[in-house]
Amino acid sequence: MPRLIRVMPNERWQLVLQFADEGFYLFESAIAREERGWPELAYPNKLKHLTFTGHAIAWPGGRTLDAAWLLAHAQPIAGEELQRQTLNLGQRNQAPTAAHARHHVYGVSLCPFNRRPYVLEESIGGGHCERGGASYYSLDELLKQQEWPAFFALAGCGWAVPLIERIADETLLLDTLVQECCRRQDGA
Repeated sequence: MPRLIRVMPNERWQLVLQFADEGFYLFESAIAREERGWPELAYPNKLKHLTFTGHAIAWPGGRTLDAAWLLAHAQPIAGEELQRQTLNLGQRNQAPTAAHARHHVYGVSLCPFNRRPYVLEESIGGGHCERGGASYYSLDELLKQQEWPAFFALAGCGWAVPLIERIADETLLLDTLVQECCRRQDGA
């Protein structure tokens, strides 16, 4: 029986799965929506509102997919494709600001399989040729940025700051951030 080690929902209605002996796989949630008749997984917050054990992934309402079924319905993923897998921790428009009256969005994302997994994003103005950008950081690089806790708060994920300050093991930290993000999805 395959054993799940990590599960991370991404921003494309997919789940990144790491199995103990098989490596990394990408699962399309549309498969469960169609084969199991679970239309609620079409909603990002409901898809992300999951928990998992080594044997299964579960959602509220008794929806469960076991590890063997997931492995049989997923595709291997590696290299750059794995490194690009992203989960948004928070995103919030703080306008009006001195930079823009209507659109000044702060965002924080995780790319847990990248050597620089912490992404701080800013969008000013929106649309074509907007101002802003994104920066990728390792944990050491992030902690050297004096303003990172305030940036997380502006993005609406200030809850992550104490976790980052308290958990020293980076793999444990990334897994904890993903799990806490999933827990915070209310399923609505």
